Amino acid sequence: MDARRKALIAIGLVALWGGVAYWQWGALPDPVRMPLANTSGPASSLARSISRTGGLRVHLEQLAFARTQREATFTAPRNIFAASGLDGTLSAAGDGSDGSQPNQVSEQALQQQAASLELDQYRYLGFVRMGESAKSAGNTAVLSKNEEVMIGRVGQHLERHLVVKAITPESVTLRDTQARVDHTVPLTEDAAGPQP
Repeated sequence: MDARRKALIAIGLVALWGGVAYWQWGALPDPVRMPLANTSGPASSLARSISRTGGLRVHLEQLAFARTQREATFTAPRNIFAASGLDGTLSAAGDGSDGSQPNQVSEQALQQQAASLELDQYRYLGFVRMGESAKSAGNTAVLSKNEEVMIGRVGQHLERHLVVKAITPESVTLRDTQARVDHTVPLTEDAAGPQP
């Protein structure tokens, strides 16, 4: 059998199956349409109440009672991330029920904010590459704080609590070890241009 004869047989079979499918769909009867009414059995209680009162009624007393009941049964959500003791009870520190937890969090937030303000005073003036390699380990960052110029390498302390974490040509990353805050200082615009 050549390819042309195979193609003609395939087309003939598809046409035959298409004709059978069309004939079956044409022979199917239309679905029976029934009205949506309760023709046998007792009428529903909703239909009886609507026919007696002339319409639906809203019981405002029940709505008000449900609202007060909902408010009365509300309890504060439990902290599922709190550390529990060996007996399964939550500790007072993990519970958040004593007042020291929010104060500790706010003190930590204030400390981080103060560290960020201090780190914002630094300006990245540029870097000096020591040696032939392009590795950042040989780079030295030149920073200024107010009128003071500082030079530091990765891992070196600029101040007692301030460490140089990373140096790139575009920015330097400083870490405040007390507040555990990283701050990226971008290269300043005025340092890139000529100075008088």
